[in-house]
Amino acid sequence: MKTIILFLIAIQVFSSAFLFSQEIPNAINYHSKITNTSRTDGKTESFSTGNFYDRGKVLELENRIAEIRKSSNPDFSEIENLQKQIAGITGENFVMKSGYYSGQVRPADMMEQFIAAGNSRLLTKSSIKGLATATEYTGATAGKIWAVAGFQGAGSGSSPDTLMVFYSTDFGTSWISYAVITLAGTDKINYGEIDAELIEGGTNKYLHIVFGLRANGGSGKWFTAGASIRLTGSFAGSTWSLNWPGDDATKRYYCPRITSDNFVWPTSPWAYVVASFDSAGVTGRVNTQKFAQLNSPNTTTPVFSYKTSKIYWYSETPTVQYLYSDIAFYQRGGRDSVIISYCGVSDSTKVFFSKMYTSGMVSPSTAGQYIGPIGGSEPNYMKYGGKLSTNGNNNGSVFFIFNQKSATTDGVKYFRTTNYGDFNDLSQSVTWTAPLGVSFADIAGVRGGHTHRFGFFLRNAGSDSLKYISVNPSGTFLTVSGKMNYISTATGTFSPAVGMSFRPGDSCFVLYASYVPSEVWSASGCTGIITGITERKIPVKYSLSQNYPNPFNPVTKISYSLVKTQFVTLKIYSTAGKEVATLVNERKSGGDYEVTFNTEGLSSGIYFYRITAGDFSDTKKMVLVK
Repeated sequence: MKTIILFLIAIQVFSSAFLFSQEIPNAINYHSKITNTSRTDGKTESFSTGNFYDRGKVLELENRIAEIRKSSNPDFSEIENLQKQIAGITGENFVMKSGYYSGQVRPADMMEQFIAAGNSRLLTKSSIKGLATATEYTGATAGKIWAVAGFQGAGSGSSPDTLMVFYSTDFGTSWISYAVITLAGTDKINYGEIDAELIEGGTNKYLHIVFGLRANGGSGKWFTAGASIRLTGSFAGSTWSLNWPGDDATKRYYCPRITSDNFVWPTSPWAYVVASFDSAGVTGRVNTQKFAQLNSPNTTTPVFSYKTSKIYWYSETPTVQYLYSDIAFYQRGGRDSVIISYCGVSDSTKVFFSKMYTSGMVSPSTAGQYIGPIGGSEPNYMKYGGKLSTNGNNNGSVFFIFNQKSATTDGVKYFRTTNYGDFNDLSQSVTWTAPLGVSFADIAGVRGGHTHRFGFFLRNAGSDSLKYISVNPSGTFLTVSGKMNYISTATGTFSPAVGMSFRPGDSCFVLYASYVPSEVWSASGCTGIITGITERKIPVKYSLSQNYPNPFNPVTKISYSLVKTQFVTLKIYSTAGKEVATLVNERKSGGDYEVTFNTEGLSSGIYFYRITAGDFSDTKKMVLVK
């Protein structure tokens, strides 16, 4: 009993520290210039500054690409042409269609749903391999949440693994299965190696999924593949492989991650993929990364442009080790860029970042292309599992969250910058730990917004052990929820998948797997007490909600959301079109609102309420029963 009490006290201490001690004030960031002895084990780290070529000509071609992408009907074949010209000058890029992969994508059948205490069970399988999520931001279906879950095929190594795609239109409360992706042969997904990016703004919406896998029942070659699925109109989908130039049976590709510039380029976007890579070196295995640009994300048959060289650095180790990679898009000074992170080669106590422009994949200046090694205020602790987050815009906010291990603790920490990921100048959080350790963490930026969401579990700590946090670029926690997981135990094999919903006044959403892991659950809404709300959250879309209750007598409530400050009217009409009440008739700031309608003096019947705010208007029906 004493042990249990001490454990509960420790959890309480963790929670209290979590709410009130978020960042380390005036923390020193220990970093150094790259040297041959920068690693703790003396193994080499190095980086490349790129080839010498006519940068003026490349810049001219990049500008022509940018002008084509700005048009209402961009000529993608001409863009591909210009990219090939850039590749001829730089000797860097190799443009080709995605490789053939004999998996299968088919529509899914409806599945029975289980709903409990704000949590929904999507799936029950013998072994869940990984999760991903994405939320639609535009169009009539804005707010629809998509979920991807990979799981082991029947018969262990004798059959291929499978991924299922689900969607929810009620903030993650209930789910409908949409697609099933069956891998080829006896291929197996690597644990935690699933990522997804949603593309919208064109005629249709698409979901692109990347995953790391191994052939021959999980004992063969390591490689990276993906699937593209159309989410609107008639069903369409395909599987494909990433055909990295120079590939052969001795090389390993794993830990693929995907991002896009969809917010900046809604109708002519590109997506970007990074993968960890190792190959034979002089004395062991060379650990580095590979980069590819998805030139045609508005289709289920993508074309990729591959960067032929390695990404700026490598380390050589005697044995095969595991490198964590991630990638995020941002815009700075009108230039589209990506930032790539590198951490976790077994004994690495530092993390590394590189940057490059995206239009022709030309590197920035030498001073800006490589940042590292970064140790933070605890430079001797091992760092692994790192993930990047931006808002996909030009606000300069970049977060990097990672796991950190010392001799006695295992925790989660983040580095934060407001200078476009120049991590030599950073703010950093405290290290959050728990008596039994913490899970891997996940983080996501609100697309086009100014907040980031991250989450992780306290290991084996029972229900309500999932921490979900919304944080702004200055490091202020807007929402802290410790009431997300309904089930008693959650997995530590891979991270939860952090996302968001458009639920008015409460946008918390996360996917997680139960212990083993054998079930996939979604947690929607920050249940319990939400603390730390210090500023108003601005919605990402206009909305008018259905009144509640409905039917009603005599009072009902109406909620609406505004993206920006403007003049608003909200009026009630009879079925004959006569105005019977005005609830709002004034200038309002962007935000979420709720008004009360008292029907005293009105007779039973059907009424309509209509909102007008700038170009936005909507009308809904209500029923008064007396």
